[in-house]
Amino acid sequence: MVEYEAPLRDYDFLFNEVFDVTPTIKRLGYDFDEDFLSMLAEGWADHAKEVWLPINQLGDRVGLKFENGEITMPQEFKDAYKQGIEGGWFSTSTKPEHGGMGAPIFFQSVIWGEIATATNMAMSVLPALTLGVYDVLNEHGDQVLVDYFSSNLAQGHWAGTMCLTEPHAGTDLGIISSKAIPQDDGSYRVTGTKIFITYGEHDMTENIVHLVLAKTPGSPEGTKGITMFLVPKYLPKDWKSGDLDGLSHDLMQEHNGVTCAGSEEKMGIHASPTCVMNFDNSVGWRVGDLHTGMKLMFQMMNQERLATGIMGLGLAEIAYQNSLAWAKDRRQGRDLRGPKDPKEPADNILVHPDVRRMLLEAKVNNEGCRALAAWTGILLDQMHSDDPDEVEYASSLVALFTPIVKAHFTDVACETASTCMQVMGGAGYCTEYAVEQFYRDVRISKIWEGTNGVQALDLAGRKITQNMGKNLRHLMWPLTEFIEENRDIPEMLEFNKPLHQGVRGLQQLTLLMIAEGQANPHFLAAGATDYCRYFGNVLLAYMWAKMAKKAMEKKGDPFYDAKIASARFFFKRIYPETVSLAAKIQSGHKSVMEYPTEMF
Repeated sequence: MVEYEAPLRDYDFLFNEVFDVTPTIKRLGYDFDEDFLSMLAEGWADHAKEVWLPINQLGDRVGLKFENGEITMPQEFKDAYKQGIEGGWFSTSTKPEHGGMGAPIFFQSVIWGEIATATNMAMSVLPALTLGVYDVLNEHGDQVLVDYFSSNLAQGHWAGTMCLTEPHAGTDLGIISSKAIPQDDGSYRVTGTKIFITYGEHDMTENIVHLVLAKTPGSPEGTKGITMFLVPKYLPKDWKSGDLDGLSHDLMQEHNGVTCAGSEEKMGIHASPTCVMNFDNSVGWRVGDLHTGMKLMFQMMNQERLATGIMGLGLAEIAYQNSLAWAKDRRQGRDLRGPKDPKEPADNILVHPDVRRMLLEAKVNNEGCRALAAWTGILLDQMHSDDPDEVEYASSLVALFTPIVKAHFTDVACETASTCMQVMGGAGYCTEYAVEQFYRDVRISKIWEGTNGVQALDLAGRKITQNMGKNLRHLMWPLTEFIEENRDIPEMLEFNKPLHQGVRGLQQLTLLMIAEGQANPHFLAAGATDYCRYFGNVLLAYMWAKMAKKAMEKKGDPFYDAKIASARFFFKRIYPETVSLAAKIQSGHKSVMEYPTEMF
C-alpha cells in the first residue's frame, strides 16, 4: 500500500508566512485570496490521491501498447485523464477566456506540479507539456492560431508536445535537418524526423499539437536559421487550404502526415510514451517570426526545466514518506546506548543514527527545495507585473534559478530516492513497496530538458554574466539585506553566520569562474557542476534561514519546532559540503583535461 499525504501544511507555511504571497497576487490583479487557494490545493490533492495514485503502479507494470504506428494507453489512465478534464484540474492557471480558472502561475507550476508528479509522474507529464505549448502559442502565435487551438489546449481536450531532438542532433540543434516549405496560403509543409518526443503519440486526447523546430529554404546556418512551427496530428475536417479562421473543431480522421515510428522501452515512466515521430509533408503554421525558433523553444524549455525540477521534488517526497512509514514499523537491533523497548524483541530502527541521518537528509532537502520552488513560483507571477522594475527583478532571478532548480532538485531527488530504498533494505528493492519505482521514474529528470551538466554550463557560462551581471546582483540584494537584518540577533547566529560565509564564498567562486574561464573555458566547464551544486546549497541555506526565523516566532508548536530543528540539521550536516565543492572548483581543470585519452 503506497502512502502519500500532500505537503499542504508546508505550502501554507511557505506562501502565507515565509513569503506572504496574498498582497503580491492582489497587487498583480488576481482575484484570489488565501482561503480560496487553500481550498483549491486541498481539492487537487484529494483528486490526485484518489484518482491518480491508485493507478500509478498499474501504469508502471502494464505500460502502454505500441502497434501499427499507434499507442494505446491503459484504460485506467484514459479514465483518470478524463476526470481531470471534467474537474478543471488541467486549466487552473490558463485564461478564463479559454475556459481556464486564471489562478496564479505558482499554483500550477509548484503546488499542482509536485502533487501531480508524486501521485503519478507518467501521467503528469502530459498536462505539463500541454501547458507549455499553450503559453508559447498565446504569447507568440498569430491570433487565428490562438483562437483555433488555445481553448482545447487550455482545458486538456487536446495535448501538446515539443519536438526538438533529431537522430543526429541532440544538444547541438543547429544541425537539425527538418525542413518547412512555405505555401501560397500562408501555411508550411513540414518534413523531418524527431526522436525522444514525450507523448508524441497516444489516445488520451482527441488531437495532439506539436511545436516543431525546422528550417525554411535559404535559412542561415546553425541555430540562427531555426523557426518554430505548429503541426497538429489532425487537421480540421473542413480545412482545404488557407487559414483556420472560422473553421469547426471537428477533426479529419486521417493523419496530417504525422506518424509514430516507435516507442522507446525505458528504465522508468513506463506509461509515458517516448516516441520517434515522422513528419511527412505535414501542414503546419509558423509560430513567431522566421528564425526565432530557438528563442521561443527555450521559453518553453525553461518552463519545462522548472517543471522537471518540481517533478524531482514530488518523487523525492513520496519516496521519503513511504520509507518513513516503513521505518516506523520496522524493528531491528537495539539502541547502542541500551534498549528503548525492552519488552519488544528489538527496537524500532529509528533509534539507529544512520537511519535517522538518511531520513533527515531526505526530509530536509525536500523541504528546502520546496521553499525555493515556492519563491520561484511567485517570481513567475511577478514577471507579468505592470511595473518594469519588478519584471526585471523577477525575470533576472528566474533566469538564474532555472538551471539550479532543474539540476539541483533532480540531483538531490535521485539521491533521496536511492537513500529511501536504502532505509528499507531489501524491501526497498522490491516492487511491493513502490520506492524502487520512484527511483526508476525520477532518474529521467536528470536527463530531460538538457542534462544537468548542460544546466551547470548554462548557469556558469551564461546566467551569471547575462545582462552585465544583473541576474546575480538582483540575488545579492535580498541575500545581503537578510544577513544584515539578522547580524545582531543571537538566536539567528547559528544560521546567519554560515549563510554569510556561503554567500561570500559564492561571490569569490563566481569571480574565479569568470576570470579563469575567460582565459581557459575548460576551467569553467570542469567546475560548472560543482559550482551549480554550491549555488544550490547557498540558496537552500537562505531558504532555511528564512524559515527558521519565521518559525522562531511560534516556538512551542511542534510544526515550527520541527522547522528550527530541520534548519539546524541542514546547516550542520548538509551545508558543509560547500567546503569540499569549493576545493574541487578551485583545483581547476588540469586533472580532468590532462588525463591521457588512451588511458580511459
